[in-house]
Amino acid sequence: MNRIYWAALLMLTFGSAACTPGAVSAPAGAGISGKATIIHVSLIKYAKQSSPYGEVAGYSPNVVTIQHGSTVQFVNDDTFSHTASSVGTSGFPSGDPFSNSALTQSGKDLADANWSSGSLQGNTASQTFSANTPGTYYFGCFYHYATPMRGVIVVQ
Repeated sequence: MNRIYWAALLMLTFGSAACTPGAVSAPAGAGISGKATIIHVSLIKYAKQSSPYGEVAGYSPNVVTIQHGSTVQFVNDDTFSHTASSVGTSGFPSGDPFSNSALTQSGKDLADANWSSGSLQGNTASQTFSANTPGTYYFGCFYHYATPMRGVIVVQ
């Protein structure tokens, strides 16, 4: 009887951890890193809003501040493809800034020129990106940049 009680208690504890407000919920098999700052990706869930950096949308958080030495990872919450692809450090360019290279996973650090998650299929996670250099990093979606599906990572 004691074993059943403790087994049930253990299951309730682990089961309720996934329901904790603010906890990262990962799609099954997404490959989320336990140590990275997660940026969720969804054209449907995250509406356009103004920010000090311009209009942002499609990512949550749309603007995030992290410490240098951290890592970030993108998780696609939609059932269709997106990218998280660098557009540089000077702001959001007008017009479409992407070439087809944004569809291929590239870079390991936010300071790498033209880093990209590549085409991130629905319900999957990207590789992690290091944030080793302080600065402001603008990014967007190859498929939906004009929507505007854009975000900003500030590394302190």
